[in-house]
Amino acid sequence: QAAHVLGYLIPLSLKREFTHICPPPMATRLLMLLAVMPILLCPEAAFSVSDKPDVASRKRLDTFQSERSFLQMKRNAQCPESPTLDGHSLKKNIANHKGVLVIAVPNMRCTEAVKATLNAKGVSFKLMTFDGSFKYSSGASTVWDWLHCTYPDDKSSGSIMHSYVFLDGNFLGNGFVAAEKAESGELDAQLGSDLSKPCEERFVSQANVIEQYMANEQNKVLVFGWMGCPCTGIVKARLNEKNICYEGRQWADPSSQLMAYLQCREKDSASHSFVYFREGSTWNFAGNGFQFDRNDMSDDQLMAKVQHANASTSCMHATVRINVFGTDLEECRVGDDASGSWMDDGTCSEEWGGIHQVCIEALPADFSSETHQPPWSRERKGKRHCVCVGAWSLYMTDASKHAAGAKSIMPHCKAIPETTLTTEYLGHWRDWNGYPASVLHGVKELVGRCLKQASSTELKCGLKERFDKLRNSAEAPELKNSTELSELVSNMSKLTCDKGKVHQSGHASMRRTMFAWCTLTVMTAFCA
Repeated sequence: QAAHVLGYLIPLSLKREFTHICPPPMATRLLMLLAVMPILLCPEAAFSVSDKPDVASRKRLDTFQSERSFLQMKRNAQCPESPTLDGHSLKKNIANHKGVLVIAVPNMRCTEAVKATLNAKGVSFKLMTFDGSFKYSSGASTVWDWLHCTYPDDKSSGSIMHSYVFLDGNFLGNGFVAAEKAESGELDAQLGSDLSKPCEERFVSQANVIEQYMANEQNKVLVFGWMGCPCTGIVKARLNEKNICYEGRQWADPSSQLMAYLQCREKDSASHSFVYFREGSTWNFAGNGFQFDRNDMSDDQLMAKVQHANASTSCMHATVRINVFGTDLEECRVGDDASGSWMDDGTCSEEWGGIHQVCIEALPADFSSETHQPPWSRERKGKRHCVCVGAWSLYMTDASKHAAGAKSIMPHCKAIPETTLTTEYLGHWRDWNGYPASVLHGVKELVGRCLKQASSTELKCGLKERFDKLRNSAEAPELKNSTELSELVSNMSKLTCDKGKVHQSGHASMRRTMFAWCTLTVMTAFCA
């Protein structure tokens, strides 16, 4: 290390003299090591320092005492001039900020990780965002170029991250690294997080929300979870499959204060979903959604919890196995195409993350770039693809910016789950990675095009039932009295739907299975 430092300190001419005198490389390294040791071990003996303040000398001594500082200074000298962000010098913003400063590309995992951890700790922080692609590319962003050059320790698993976290001007690391340091308690004293206060005092309004759910004696099972985590989809799918009645909340925001409160309450900052079963007048925390995976909890174990909580099994939930018409969900995948963002079975049935549930018949080349993503859709032009609910909503919201693509894009509706038309996903309809979208435009275009695709009155009535339920819900006021939906509502009102035949809550396949069983029973009776 000493020789490495000296390599930057000794003038080039002196290095040549060392090389000429001693045969390289070992002799050179030895002489360099001997020369630099007095500097590192006793810098004030190696340099004459006057009693008068000499800032330059002091800086020089400090530099020699720290190889890392010296190399950082050398690297910074080669970095471009500090760009501006939010109208101010980025360098000055970092140096002058007291407390935690997060400079990041929004909605990236590393960014959300540190935000969630700081929120769970009750630590206030300032977030400054800049535009950046999914993968760092030199020259694409002056802010990112400067940050990466100035703070090169920004990688995780070999990849340059999208976030830079500072505490009182000092670089803590990328979002993942900073989150890990904060979560471990290593920074508690510096962060000033008052963990001595009860969770209910740190998260007053969030605690009240949970208390209201738990105080309701009708509630027997509660599920709270971040929709970006597969854990939430896993537990909901298990409960829906058994028609188990449950209440709770799900959210799209990975920095949700409600999640921060629950993490604090259960002393579990690693969980992003929380499942509770009633036990008399109290509640039992049953773990996160991953613990309800079939490999970890059998049907018998699940039903034992349900029975112990005295929960009902009469709730017919919307399911990803039924489409918007009320019939069995079809595959979106064609042939052996493995690049359409579908699940292993070829369906658009993702229940977490981006919610890839809208099957597109022929994807426009500009779909991804027009929804603020990398231009991956160029390679998928004209092919089937499962796109996110929010991306579809934004593409149709901004239809005037890409009129030709918005006019030609066509959903394959028999491969779109009925869950897309439920209040649960309204957050996705309204927002796509931080970009606001219109529920009205997104839903109108999807339902309108699906109505034209329906080949029978029965299918149209199934679509109408699901659309009406969403449109008349209190959670979607922008749909209820919108004049823009007048033509669509009028066309649907002309349908003659037999309520006895309309698909009830997407359980067409269950009814068909029961019919087959009954038929088999009758036939067996006649043959006996």
